[in-house]
Amino acid sequence: MKHLIFLTPAIALMILIALAVPFADSQSEYHGADSVFRMEGVTILWAILKGPDEERSWVYLKILHPEEEDHRYPFFSVEALDPFTGKKEWVVRGEKLGKEYILKSVRSSFREMTGRRFLFYRDSKEIEENRPKMTVFYMGIPDTSPELLTERQVEDYFSKALERLTP
Repeated sequence: MKHLIFLTPAIALMILIALAVPFADSQSEYHGADSVFRMEGVTILWAILKGPDEERSWVYLKILHPEEEDHRYPFFSVEALDPFTGKKEWVVRGEKLGKEYILKSVRSSFREMTGRRFLFYRDSKEIEENRPKMTVFYMGIPDTSPELLTERQVEDYFSKALERLTP
């Protein structure tokens, strides 16, 4: 009976270690619900360049990474998805993320493939294995995305949104 008491803490410790190992290198996942998102050194901004109809309106996505020399996530992908069927398609796959990246999508492309997943990777191996370290997902264009009439207004909005984020 004494041996069982001494084994119990050892077994408990081994179980805790075994459970902790998968989480030590786990992925962060966030729900992006707003047109301005910042987490883990990455900023995502949304705006709509309004045209006469959905086919001539554009959704602008600006992805920004800090100017630090050591980028946490030097690569990214964007995936469109249909939340009802689970169908997915790449919008951008395994791109290098510099200081900023602007992605433009026709607004009507959100009709069936309403969701967007932003996948961020630390290295090319994670891209190959499709193991992002950070994922930000949206279930559609955020309601807070402004509808603007000129590209200049879109850029002004992005600049002001960044000013509000900077302490």
